[in-house]
Amino acid sequence: MDRPRVEAVFFDWYGTVADIGALVVGCEAAAPGQGQELAARWRARQLELTWLRTIMGSWADFEAVTADALTTALAELKIEVTDPARARLASCFVELPARPEAVAALADLRAAGLRLGVLSNASRGMLALGLDRTGLRSSFDEVLSVDAVRRYKPDPAVYRLAVETVETNPDRIGFVTTNGWDAAGAGAFGLRVAWLPHGADETLPLVGAPGPVVAGWPELVEIFRSI
Repeated sequence: MDRPRVEAVFFDWYGTVADIGALVVGCEAAAPGQGQELAARWRARQLELTWLRTIMGSWADFEAVTADALTTALAELKIEVTDPARARLASCFVELPARPEAVAALADLRAAGLRLGVLSNASRGMLALGLDRTGLRSSFDEVLSVDAVRRYKPDPAVYRLAVETVETNPDRIGFVTTNGWDAAGAGAFGLRVAWLPHGADETLPLVGAPGPVVAGWPELVEIFRSI
């Protein structure tokens, strides 16, 4: 069996390995009838804050950003929750389950001889809790958090962490994400990107980045043999 052309593959965590769709369950418990809307608004504000803080050079770790985004989403939707309910909501991001298809793909890539890693916006503490909860800590050789550079994806400094860790060229590193903005950022940096879109109608941001390979989970081993 031929070895893949890349030396290592890094995965985004939230939304890619960790199933962010499960966030709706916790949001629905806190705000019956508004769970889906609250989850979507919370995630949107979370990402918005990461981009704003990076552009403005105003760092706060992902746990703080997530809490601020929740406060904003609740206020925008005029949802009032008790302090205990807010605390339960805040814990949702570290309690997300792993996607079964991600677990299977990790095992296949490991069997193909690849070095595997996480490259995430999450804080070191959030990643440690998430990896322990999903039982995936042993699946990864490297766990990289943006805490190391105090900037968020898609800033090039974040993707550079993978290059510095593996000590190879960007085109020898694969990257897997379900997030189009993340796929665009990693591709622009020079990583070999496999993008797993949520639906057939999803498109990448038009920022001139090299196009990633549009993929499905079972195809990842074959993709990283050929790109």
